[in-house]
Amino acid sequence: MLRLALRLGRHAVTVVLALAVCSGPSGAVSIDKDGTIKLGVRAYVNVRIGTEATDEISTPKEQAGTFPFSPAGHVRQNREFVEADWEHNLSWLQEKGFGPFALLNQLPVQLKSVKYHLTFRGQYDTIYDWGPREYSTAEAFRTLSPNPVGGLPVNIPGYRMQLRQLGTAKSQLFQAYVEGDVGKLYIRFGRQLLSWGETDVFRLLDNINPLDNSFGGFLVDLDERRVPLDMLRTQYFLGAWGPVTESFVEMYGAVDNEVGFYPRTPYGSPWTFPNLGSPNAPSNTTQSLLFRPATNFTHIRGGGRVAWNMYDATFSVAHYYTYVDLPAVQAFVQPNFPIQTFPNGYSVEVHETAPLVGVSGASTTFAVPSLYTVVRSEFAYFKSEPRYNQKSIDPFIFHPSGGRTTGGVDQGNSFAYALGFDVNQFVRWINPNQTLLFSTQWFYKHLFNAIPRTPIFGRPGIDQGEVLPVPAKYVTARGLSEFPPLEPEYVKQPTDTFINTLFVGTSYRSGTINPGFTFLYDWGGAFLYQPSVKFQHDPFRFFVDLSIIDAHTLKGGSGISLYKDRDNVQFRLEYAL
Repeated sequence: MLRLALRLGRHAVTVVLALAVCSGPSGAVSIDKDGTIKLGVRAYVNVRIGTEATDEISTPKEQAGTFPFSPAGHVRQNREFVEADWEHNLSWLQEKGFGPFALLNQLPVQLKSVKYHLTFRGQYDTIYDWGPREYSTAEAFRTLSPNPVGGLPVNIPGYRMQLRQLGTAKSQLFQAYVEGDVGKLYIRFGRQLLSWGETDVFRLLDNINPLDNSFGGFLVDLDERRVPLDMLRTQYFLGAWGPVTESFVEMYGAVDNEVGFYPRTPYGSPWTFPNLGSPNAPSNTTQSLLFRPATNFTHIRGGGRVAWNMYDATFSVAHYYTYVDLPAVQAFVQPNFPIQTFPNGYSVEVHETAPLVGVSGASTTFAVPSLYTVVRSEFAYFKSEPRYNQKSIDPFIFHPSGGRTTGGVDQGNSFAYALGFDVNQFVRWINPNQTLLFSTQWFYKHLFNAIPRTPIFGRPGIDQGEVLPVPAKYVTARGLSEFPPLEPEYVKQPTDTFINTLFVGTSYRSGTINPGFTFLYDWGGAFLYQPSVKFQHDPFRFFVDLSIIDAHTLKGGSGISLYKDRDNVQFRLEYAL
């Protein structure tokens, strides 16, 4: 009872804080009369309700599905979110020579516009407290079977503790940095976000900060999923010459061990990938060990770009090194796999690491005023990014050939391109007073030297070729018919991926009613339909959106199909200060 009371108290405090600090007009407000201290707060509470049942584990011969099973009409998310920004301009203290700030005036260079910025972020998902039974109790875990090979039992208390630790509350000093100008040089140092590129939804040059997908996957706004890094960022203003104007060089370096796959989305979360959300018999034979990069200058990530305006267009060229969100994967087994296990009882040990990936590319944006259109274009070349194929991560294939591992991780190069158009156009019969915004994008990605998709002898339905490290299903391994299905058939990854997106939106009643519709089509055979409406009367905003994901099978490419059984409707109340 005491633990429940503490949970209820923390929940109540979060809600009260969200409402109390957001009772003023929209936009950051000045705390002092001179406007040197500004506070901005955004907070919301939402509920997502599943509009379809998740896929259950199918026949015993081919286990596949989402864990835990959740019927249609059950709550999948009840999230509280608070983000408070505090910005303090210290220039007046420097000008007046107040205390130690007088020392800044004694520097050999002129330092001006000195500020510091703090951002607090708090998140809480209550479905593990009073949501449906499949999330708020350990009932679903009790139905799972032990490891069929080594007899390892399902660690129900451990998995539930991990789910609550990682899936409920996250409170942190999200950003904390100082910034200032030295002549034409701008410097920002501390924990921060940095986004390059011109695209939405999918990231090309925007791969500097990792993403946290554990609170709702791609259904959560991209800006809300970025994870800040400890970095030094500089910009040097170059000026203008000839047709070139507003040119600058920007560089950054980050010494940080944050990566997108650590910590993983815990077992039992509504947002785990299919067949990876359960410590059931197949996955209970495998232990994943996550290795983050060391926090030192040997593992530094960083790079730079040059940006400029010319002929009414904006251009940029960039090159940097980063750690992408997907890990490199290497599987290890014992000599007499699968009968012989590791000392901890697992049959397979999977190491997930973060190799340094090089990203090179360029972007341009320009307007066509006569057509009320903005054109955005971007390309990126990825060097040594993680890649996967069935043979290298499936021990039922590489072990019979005499290997306890494939001897290394797979990496490869790829090319990605995006072209977008943003058009404002009157459609009087829909909205006689306001334009409609049509925003569409076309994405393309090609994997260089992709492994050809060829049949594997003795493995009906399992091919050699590029895959994602997500099992499409588990099948009966050759020669092990006495065991439940143990061999993973991984989701196939296409060599060429084509994706189209479209957003149409407008506003009524002076911007207080804003309907919209988002459509995404992955040419591999997956669709996303998302109608939405936002009611706005500052400081209040109320959102309703419906997410419909249509795909017959699990596919690679965009990864949209991995959530094909997570259709949901969201209701969200937001306040802004």
